[in-house]
Amino acid sequence: MYLILKPLTDLKLHFFSAPFLPISICFGSGILLGFENQNSTLFFISLFLIALIFFGVTLAAKLQSTKALYTSIFVSFFSLGALSVHEHLGLLNSARLENNYHEFDPLQVEINEVGTSTSDWVKIVGKAQFLFHNEKKIELNESIVLYVKNDGNLLLKGDVVLVNSNLNKIKNNGNPGEFDAENYWSKKGIFYTAFVGEDDYKLLEHQPSNWLVQSMESCRIYLSESLSENLEGKELAIAQALILGDKSLLDQEVKNSFTNTGAMHVLAVSGLHIGIIMQILMVVLGYFPKVISRNKALTAVLIVMWIYAFITGMSPSVVRAVFMFSVLVIAQLFGKQYHSINALFFTGFALCLVDPFVMYDIGFQLSFLAMLGIFLLYKPIGELIYIENKWMRIVWEGTAIGFAAQLMTTPLSLYYFHQFPNYFILTNIGLMASSGLILGVGIFLFATSWWKALSKITGIVLTWVIFLSLAFIEWVEGLPGGVAYGFTLSLMTVAGFTLLVLILFLLVKNKRHQSIGLGLGFVLLMLIVFDRFQNMSNNEFCVFNSKQVVFVVKSEQSLFCFYKAKKEDFDKVEKMVDAYRKIYPADVHYFDLTQKNYSVSSQSLNVRTTKRGANWEVKVNNKQYVLVTNYDSKTSMKGQRIVMPYIESSTSYELSKGAYRAKL
Repeated sequence: MYLILKPLTDLKLHFFSAPFLPISICFGSGILLGFENQNSTLFFISLFLIALIFFGVTLAAKLQSTKALYTSIFVSFFSLGALSVHEHLGLLNSARLENNYHEFDPLQVEINEVGTSTSDWVKIVGKAQFLFHNEKKIELNESIVLYVKNDGNLLLKGDVVLVNSNLNKIKNNGNPGEFDAENYWSKKGIFYTAFVGEDDYKLLEHQPSNWLVQSMESCRIYLSESLSENLEGKELAIAQALILGDKSLLDQEVKNSFTNTGAMHVLAVSGLHIGIIMQILMVVLGYFPKVISRNKALTAVLIVMWIYAFITGMSPSVVRAVFMFSVLVIAQLFGKQYHSINALFFTGFALCLVDPFVMYDIGFQLSFLAMLGIFLLYKPIGELIYIENKWMRIVWEGTAIGFAAQLMTTPLSLYYFHQFPNYFILTNIGLMASSGLILGVGIFLFATSWWKALSKITGIVLTWVIFLSLAFIEWVEGLPGGVAYGFTLSLMTVAGFTLLVLILFLLVKNKRHQSIGLGLGFVLLMLIVFDRFQNMSNNEFCVFNSKQVVFVVKSEQSLFCFYKAKKEDFDKVEKMVDAYRKIYPADVHYFDLTQKNYSVSSQSLNVRTTKRGANWEVKVNNKQYVLVTNYDSKTSMKGQRIVMPYIESSTSYELSKGAYRAKL
C-alpha cells in the first residue's frame, strides 16, 4: 500500500488554484453527455475502468508525469458523471416502466414530494417500487409524477399508495411558446404521468415523519401562522414567499409584476436571502462579544442557516447557497484560505454528485451563474465608477452586484423566458434596501411573536414596507417599454453570450482583447436583435392544440384570437395566447366564437369566420381552412381540414400532433 500511495505524495498536484473548477466541468460534461446518450452505458463503464486502471498504473510505476495523472482523473470524473445519470435513470437495471408497463397495470408508489395543489388536483412526485402484471410482481426504481384528485384526504411524504390509473408518457402539446413539460420532467428523470381519481388509489402504508421532519414542519407552520396573524392580502403573500419560500398565496398579477420588472429572484429564496440573513445574525451576535465568541457565532449562524434551508423546502438554489456559505464558515473556523470560485464549483459538484439532475434545475442554474457573475465581475464593474460619498458608494456597490449577477444570468433568462426587463437596474436599486429590511423585520416579528402587542406593531411596519416595495414594483412595471419580448436564443448563443461577458470584463485591461470582445459582442447582439425582429414581424395563422377551439391570426403588431370556450375556461385561452405573445409580441384582440361570425379587415389582412354546423370555416387572405370539431366525411366545405385533438383522421391535419401553423 505504501508503494502505491507514496508516488501520490511525490506528485505536485497544484493543477489549478481552484481544483474543483476542472473537476466540476468534467463531471458536468459527463452528466450532459450521459443524458443525451442513454444507450451507451457499457461505453462509459469501460471508459471509467480504463481511466482508473491508468491512474493506478501511473502511481504504481512511480511516474512523474502530472499530465498523465490529470488525464486519468478528468476522464474518471467525466465517466462518473455519465454513469451517475444512468444510475439515477435506472438504466443500469433491466426493469423499467417502458419495458414492462401495460395499460392500467397497478403500481405501488412511495410518495417523495407533495407539491402544489389546486381546488381540484394535487401534484405528487413518487417512486414506483413495484409493478403488478398478470400476477407477477416486478421490482422498479423509477420516479413518476401523479396529479391526484383533491378529495380532502392529505397524502404525506413517505406514504405508500397503490395506484390503478393509466400512465401516459409526458408529452408537450406542441403549441408555440408553451412550457416545455417534456424537457422539464425528463431532466428530473421522470417520463410518465397519470391523473389519479379519488377511487384510483389506495393508501397501503402511512410512514410517519421522523422527528427532524416533524420539527421542521412544526417550525414552518409556527412561522407561517406568525405572519398570517399580523399581515393579510398581497402583503402576506409576498412575506410568505420572500421570507419562507412559500409562493402558494401569490396571485398571478403579483407574479407578473415581479417577473416583468426583473425582481422575481427576490421572491425565490436563494443566496441573496441567505447572505442577508447571515449578515443580520452576525451583526446582532456581534453586540455580545463577551457572551459569544466569533467562532461560536459562526457555528450558531451555520446551524440556523441549515434549519432555515429545511424550513423553506430545501430547494436547489437554497441548498447551494447554504452549502457554499458552510464551506466559507468552516474555512474561517479552521483558519484556511477561502477561494470563492473553488467553493462555488465544489458546491455544484457535491450537489450534482448526490443528484445529477439538479444540474438541470432552472433555479440552480440561475443562482449558480449569478454567484459566478458576482465573484468574477463585481470588482471590475465596481471599479468603473469611484464614488466618495459613503452612502452613495453603498448604493453603487449594491447596483454593481445586481448588474454582475444580471449580466451572467441574462442569456439563460432569455433562453427560458423569452423576455428581458429593461428597467432591472432601477428595480434592483429600489429593492436592494427593502428586501433586507423585509427580512430583518420578519425575523424580528418571529422573535417577538409571543408578545402580541409588539408583534402587531412589527406587523404594521412590515406591511408598510412590503406595500411600498410592491407600489415601487408596479410603478416600474407601468413605465413605457418595461419589458422586451420575442427572444428565442439557442443554447449555442447562450454559451457564446456568456463567454463573451466573461471576456469583456476579465480582459478589460488588455485593450486588444477588449476590442475583439466588444466586436464579437456587437455581432452577437445584432444577431439576437435580428432574431427578435423576425419574431416581431412574423405573420401567421395558428390553430392551438387544445380541447377548446382556439386559433390566432398574427399580422404585423396585431394578434387576433378567436376562441370557443366556457367562461371559466377563458383563463386557459389567455395562458396559451400569452405564451405565444412572449415569442411573437403583438397587441391581442379577442373574439368569442359563441357570439357570432366575424369579419376582420386591414390593409394587409382579411379574416372571415363562418360556423357550418358543428364546424368552422375560416378564410384568411383568400386561403380557406376548415376546423373540424365533429368529424363528418360528407362535409362539402373545401380547404385545409384541421381536426381537433380528440378526432383521428388520415386525410386531415390532426392537432394531437401539435399546433397547425401557416405563414401568411
